[in-house]
Amino acid sequence: MDRIDDIARGRRTLKLLPDPADPLPGPGLPRARVEALVESAGWAPFHRACAAARNGGDAAVEPWRVHLLDKPACTALIPRLDTLPKPPGKIVNMLAAADALVLVTWLPEEEEDWAASELNMEHIAATGAMIQTLLLAATEAGIGSYWSSGGVLAGEAFGMLGIDARERLLGAVFLWPDDAGGVESAPGKLRGQRRGPDRWARWVEIRSP
Repeated sequence: MDRIDDIARGRRTLKLLPDPADPLPGPGLPRARVEALVESAGWAPFHRACAAARNGGDAAVEPWRVHLLDKPACTALIPRLDTLPKPPGKIVNMLAAADALVLVTWLPEEEEDWAASELNMEHIAATGAMIQTLLLAATEAGIGSYWSSGGVLAGEAFGMLGIDARERLLGAVFLWPDDAGGVESAPGKLRGQRRGPDRWARWVEIRSP
C-alpha cells in the first residue's frame, strides 16, 4: 500500500513548451514501452460494455479506445495542425517535446435519452480511471507525463489521425523525455492548492427517519 501511495504522491503535472520549429532531439520512447504502459492502464475498472460490443459486434468491450503517436508522428503532426482553421495553441509546443502521445477517447451511447446519459457517465468515469492508471504507470516507470484535454486534437484533427468522428477525446497524455534540455516548462496550476481529506471527505452518520 505504501508503494501505490508513493507513486500517487510522486506523480507530477508538467508541460514542456519548446519552440515547435525546433523539436527536442532524440529517438523518443520505444513503441513497446508505450504499449506496456497502455496494457497496464487497460486493467482500469469499467462497469458496462460499450454499445458496439453489446449490439453483437466483435468490438472490444472496453468503453475507451487508444490512439498512439510515437515521436516522429508527433513531430510530423505539428505542421498539419497549423493548417486547421482553429489555432493549435500550445499543443504544437508540447508535440515538439513529446517522446510519445497517447490519445484516449471514449465511445458514446447512440441513444439520446436518460438511460444513455447514465451509461455515458459510466463510460467517461471508466475512461478517466484508465487515464489515471496510465499516469501512475508512467510515473512508476520514471516517465514524465501531462494529461491535456487536447485542444485542437479533440475533434478537428480526428480526420488526419484516422480516429472515428463518433469518438470523444477525454485525454491527450503527453509522455516526456528524461532530459528536457532546459526548455520552457509549466507546472500544474493547482497542486499547491490541494487540501487534505479533512476538507473534502466525511464519515456518514445514518439519520433517523
